[in-house]
Amino acid sequence: MSATNCAKAIQNVSGVDNDMSTMCKWVREELFFYLIHDLKNENDKTLAVEGQSCAEFIKYFLKRDNRVSLQNPDIAGAEDEEVKAYLTFLWGKGLSKDTGKKGNIRKNLSMEKTAVYAALNDAFRSKFFSDEHCQSDPCC
Repeated sequence: MSATNCAKAIQNVSGVDNDMSTMCKWVREELFFYLIHDLKNENDKTLAVEGQSCAEFIKYFLKRDNRVSLQNPDIAGAEDEEVKAYLTFLWGKGLSKDTGKKGNIRKNLSMEKTAVYAALNDAFRSKFFSDEHCQSDPCC
């Protein structure tokens, strides 16, 4: 496998789009639980391409069992170094302000955080403001 596979994979728009979705699924399902502070600061080193989150993303998708989730046919069967370069490209693209909802790491983290907060709010609201509770509490 030559280094041109990575370049071809980066040029494959539909393959990149599919893998951006795969990356954001990983962000929501895996990374979110490790990051609890607000990540809106564009200079936040936690999410930087050189940061620990990107390193964990690359480590996760370099494993053969997880690599099958990548859908870009131009990166399939590529050497580890090429896959690493491609994953670094995806991560950088996911941090770009120009990346829309699909593939935007910060937006996906924010949406996941909002969903978690909404679920917690609903859980507390249903427990503390149930009809049963309000019938016995004159403050409701």
